Amino acid sequence: MKSLLIVITLSVMQLFAACKKNSGNENGEEIPTNNTSGYDILNIGEIAIGLWVTPPANNQTSDEYKKIKECGINFVNGFYFHENSNSRIMNVLDYCEEHGLKYFASRGVVTEDIAKYAKNPDPALLKKFTDGMKPYANHPALAGELLMDEPGKPLFNAVEAFVSALKKTYPDKLWHVNLLPSYATGGIQTSSYADYINSWMQTMSPHYLSYDSYPLLTDGTIAKDYYSNLDFIRAKSRFQEIPFWTFIQTLSISGTPGVPDKREPNEADIRWQVWSNLAFGAKGIQYFCYWSPGNGSESFGEALIGLNGQKTARYDYVKKLNTDINPVGKILLECHAEGVIQTATTPYSLYEPLYDYGEVVSVSGDDNIVGCFKSKEGKNKVLITTLTPKKDANVTLSLKNTVSKVKVWKNKVMTEETPSNNKLNFSIKAGDAVFVEF
Repeated sequence: MKSLLIVITLSVMQLFAACKKNSGNENGEEIPTNNTSGYDILNIGEIAIGLWVTPPANNQTSDEYKKIKECGINFVNGFYFHENSNSRIMNVLDYCEEHGLKYFASRGVVTEDIAKYAKNPDPALLKKFTDGMKPYANHPALAGELLMDEPGKPLFNAVEAFVSALKKTYPDKLWHVNLLPSYATGGIQTSSYADYINSWMQTMSPHYLSYDSYPLLTDGTIAKDYYSNLDFIRAKSRFQEIPFWTFIQTLSISGTPGVPDKREPNEADIRWQVWSNLAFGAKGIQYFCYWSPGNGSESFGEALIGLNGQKTARYDYVKKLNTDINPVGKILLECHAEGVIQTATTPYSLYEPLYDYGEVVSVSGDDNIVGCFKSKEGKNKVLITTLTPKKDANVTLSLKNTVSKVKVWKNKVMTEETPSNNKLNFSIKAGDAVFVEF
């Protein structure tokens, strides 16, 4: 079960201190200019779309996994409370293969043994881990192993040891670990969030980053560190030219000590989360949750599937959304995320804000964000969405006079448009987005 901890906000002063262009990292190092991207780590040719909390044991059927596929999901994070034996893992792998889904196996004992190894690095624990994969390691639907969720810094070296053992024994399989958000000051167990992520990068040399941040507060606002966290992860993953994956809040969450309660998302809330994550460069979306979890120390609302096994309204919201993002997502999967331009009466803090990009001389209008991308061929593209899920946006892009025609995507539909007086004007409903290719 995912934890939510003490909230912090990165300083608004970063908005003014950061460089105008994303030309390097905070140490002044130049960003690599490799023209090829390795963002499609699942080798599926589209944005990775996953879930957290699988159907429980009594609902592990082919029909349920068909329902997952029909929702537009293409990979499954195993949930060891529900797949708590090799036979259950094998059954779910069979269902995933049948319906064209990738699967990350998750075993509770692995998380426990990583913690043990951190205290006493016994090589027998590593052999126990790799031997435990043997019954299902060669299954064609297996993407890899989900090792643990939200480790603190003291566990990093132990996680790396397990990853090294996995790479050595099963070099064709991935490893999956999800990291904490910037508000989890107690969980990171280090001096700062920057040190937490930097240490992870140095220790792991990861092939991707994954983290969760749930922004929809019960007072109708969004978490103040939502964008700064996104931009920080974007910058770190961009520097290494690796993808990052995020989680999308699909339910209400309450009772987490020290953290504001989270509201039940409506359709615009869910759509805005996905589009804003994509605007910052996310190459993977994971829904928290798919099946509604039971309550423990925290209380949860219903997710895409209710506790009774029936679809909620959010299933249909997500099914439509996944269809809408698919064509644009395939393009973004091959693009580097260079940064975000923000227009706001009261701006949110960003790690490395942009103010113009490529053919875009300036952005004006109501509150909006403009994600800026470069393809492997060097072509510029922008993804525009609303700053919050509560308010529509009117957006004007002022362009260089060399721009004669652009491709404009609105969900699945592409049209060609000609700028008028070197400007493009868009009205964007909350929860929607516009993608422009120059």
